[in-house]
Amino acid sequence: MTTAVTAADSVAAVVVGPARRADLQISGRYLSDDTPVHLVRDPVTDRSFEIGVKEHFVLTRLDGTTSREEIAVAYGRRFGRMLGPAAWQQLLGLLAARGLLEGGPAPAAEPPAAGRRKLFGGSIRLFSDAAATTGRLHRFFGFMFHGWFLVPAFVAIGLMLAGVVWQWPALAADTATVYANPVALAAVATALWVTMGLHELGHGVVAHRFGGTVGEIGIRWQLPMVVTYCRVDDYLFLRTRRQQVATASAGIVVNLLLLLPVLPLWLLLPEREPTRALLGALMLLGLAQAALFLLPLPPLDGYKMLAYSLGMLRYADGSRRFAGRALAALFGRGPGLAGYPRSARIAYSGYALGAAALIVGIVTVVAVIAHRVASAHFGPVAGAVSAGLAVLIGVAFLLPRKPFASPGKPDASPRKPAGGRRGEVQP
Repeated sequence: MTTAVTAADSVAAVVVGPARRADLQISGRYLSDDTPVHLVRDPVTDRSFEIGVKEHFVLTRLDGTTSREEIAVAYGRRFGRMLGPAAWQQLLGLLAARGLLEGGPAPAAEPPAAGRRKLFGGSIRLFSDAAATTGRLHRFFGFMFHGWFLVPAFVAIGLMLAGVVWQWPALAADTATVYANPVALAAVATALWVTMGLHELGHGVVAHRFGGTVGEIGIRWQLPMVVTYCRVDDYLFLRTRRQQVATASAGIVVNLLLLLPVLPLWLLLPEREPTRALLGALMLLGLAQAALFLLPLPPLDGYKMLAYSLGMLRYADGSRRFAGRALAALFGRGPGLAGYPRSARIAYSGYALGAAALIVGIVTVVAVIAHRVASAHFGPVAGAVSAGLAVLIGVAFLLPRKPFASPGKPDASPRKPAGGRRGEVQP
């Protein structure tokens, strides 16, 4: 009797697969170049890894109760090939080496990244516990997530934009007045900088609303630029794309909400009142700031919204590589585009062409303005130099950052940590 029970237990131990760690975060499906991938985040080490669809298929079924035979049969039906003992051993070894399985060696947590303080660049944390801070803010501003607030708020934003169009000449005149006054311009710039901090907090509060984790809130500087930031560790692990897009758009919505009282106050003040000019400039420049963040260029919010909505990982870099391979194929070089599915070809070619046209347009406008301003103050030579510098900066955005290598194939192993700082995954 004892022998029989022992044998049965032995068979069960062999048949039942190991369990993945319960605290792992596993994302939905994304496209990285021509390869579908999933992301796995280890909250202990605060690192994220890319895995192929086959590894994802197995990992999500390693619940500690489903047998290896059941997983192997389902795998065979899904991919047309059974998992043999050698494949099981290799796959489980790779998962165990990453510390993703229960019962394996406990992964070592990395120490928190200290704020880097240098003369010309660095960062510093403002809160020791960013998650707790956003949690408190969410409790205070939770009413803003209800329909009874959101619907009137968006109607008010629409009316505000219509009012700006209606009063455009007067607002533009006030903005020009502020530009001619360095003190007034500094005051408006300071107000816009403060709204940038609230913009970042908006991302964190909405991410918290959807179950995301805010890793850091702080200030980052690369002189002469000093900006606030809010690092959401698991943007790409939110449950739905709608939640990801809402989190990415939250900062812009905050900017627009903060501008709502500005236009009524501006309308109520007399025309010669100095404060009126400040409010007029704040209105127009604040809208310009929000419009800037809507541009679909990395690392702006509009780019993240587009990448999340399409399920693209490192969308801009992938588009550059796609364009490079397409150009190389025209000259009979490289692997061509045969590995890209039709949807990826449309997404990458559309972004490559659209982003290039957008950058060229922006660079042209900036170059023309730089030429006129520099020529008016310092002569035609200075104007030509300024315009040339603007063009060179724009070209730097268009050039690829990496060689046009052939995208990697899935199913080799859990991939190296996705790009970005510790705990971050870049779209």
